[in-house]
Amino acid sequence: MWIRLRIADLETIVHYTGIFVAGIGAVMVVPLATAVLAAEWAPAMDYLLGIGVALVVGLSMALVRPAQHRITHAHALMIAAFSWLACSLVAAVPLAFSPNYASYLDAVFDALSGLTTSGLTVVSDLDHMAYSHNMWRHLTHLIGGQGIIVAALSLAIGLRGGAFALYLAEARDEKVLPNVVNTARFIWFVTAVYVAAGTAVLFVLNLVRGMVLSRAGLQAFWMVIAAYDTGGFAPQSQNQLYYHSAIFEIVTVTLMMAGTLNFNLHAAVWRGNRKEIFRNIETRTLAFSILAISLIVSLGLAATQYYDAVPSVIRKGVYHVFSAHTGTGHQTLYPSQWAGDFGQLAFIGILLAMGLGGGMSSTGGGIKALRVGLLFKAISNNVREAISPRSALVQTRYHHIRDKVLTPELTVSVLIFFTLFVLSYVTGTIVGTGYGSPLMDAAFESVSASANVGLSTGITGPAMPTGLKLLYIVQMWIGRLEFIAVLALFGYVLTALRPSRTS
Repeated sequence: MWIRLRIADLETIVHYTGIFVAGIGAVMVVPLATAVLAAEWAPAMDYLLGIGVALVVGLSMALVRPAQHRITHAHALMIAAFSWLACSLVAAVPLAFSPNYASYLDAVFDALSGLTTSGLTVVSDLDHMAYSHNMWRHLTHLIGGQGIIVAALSLAIGLRGGAFALYLAEARDEKVLPNVVNTARFIWFVTAVYVAAGTAVLFVLNLVRGMVLSRAGLQAFWMVIAAYDTGGFAPQSQNQLYYHSAIFEIVTVTLMMAGTLNFNLHAAVWRGNRKEIFRNIETRTLAFSILAISLIVSLGLAATQYYDAVPSVIRKGVYHVFSAHTGTGHQTLYPSQWAGDFGQLAFIGILLAMGLGGGMSSTGGGIKALRVGLLFKAISNNVREAISPRSALVQTRYHHIRDKVLTPELTVSVLIFFTLFVLSYVTGTIVGTGYGSPLMDAAFESVSASANVGLSTGITGPAMPTGLKLLYIVQMWIGRLEFIAVLALFGYVLTALRPSRTS
């Protein structure tokens, strides 16, 4: 039974959502500065307007003082769902004035795709986009990869109570450190280390290939953000293919893997516990899955005979398995090649990798490796129970940061999330075919949207029907928040619209 929201509950939701919206406006200072330095005066005005809209809307909402400062679990779920949508609507404002977007809806599509680290895009003429707009697109990956709420928690901005509830509502499974604010700051510290190191390496590579200093630095920074935050945006329309560099691909694959690993695992390694990488059920599941799917994709590519050398088959196949499995979405081929040159077996392998996804409490999306590993543990446990004497107590243990017991409640939770993701994949596929897309292409695009990957067969683009744009916006939104927060928001809205029963 749904509880009808009271005015005090709505005040809490509006107040905290306003804080996050205002925060989006504050971050727009970075692309504004980029526009000024690059003498991009029209985009500079776009960001001045965007900052104004975000601050006026955000601060107006934040001025709604909640009667109670404590945030309940229900509040946290609705704040998370509503904030991500509201922040996307505001983040789209400066992009909507860019000639690279045909409409405000297209700008919202890219803003939400950026914040959810999906990477699907409906941008036009990307190769001639202003530096400031490209900066903003990639900064949305940086904000969304770690989490809008995590960003606010790291600064402890106006979050007086219920910080842990908000942290969990943003699809995080547990704290890395005992204090949730310190957890958020640790997440950003790890991010800063990887982004700085990766940018330095790619900056040198870009200089070697002949880019001017400013362009080399900006493109290195953007590509590192997109790789580490498993986003998939790129400053060039050819995406990763533009760079034609094996070293570039190795660096970005390393960043993809770092970004898709659980932040709890990063903390364990940071403390010197490197054995956790090999003991953890999530990393074991991820390693096995990547290895198995890489073999499938490589065999599928070899069968097409499109690539005439074994190194080319392995390089092209393995790169896209990592990109798909980590939820990054970078690709070194043209969208049309997925259906034509990649081969059916390899195509299915990439589809499977996207659906399974990366690690829990990471920047990756999809079902998540931990849930996949636990699902197989549960199946094994049921088989053992079936062949064991009735009096035997069959208990399954697993290791994830510490030794744990697989409980029936956890098994049910895993199955629920698995089912929700599969339903989302199938629903998007059905709607996509209804708009005339081939079945496999529609499935590929649906899984890419729901799992926040960003790989595309070419369906996603400026000319895409409005209905599909709205569908993929919803899929990216619910996939990033892993359903529960969005479903809770829908449930409370429907309850509010339903007439109350009078006794």
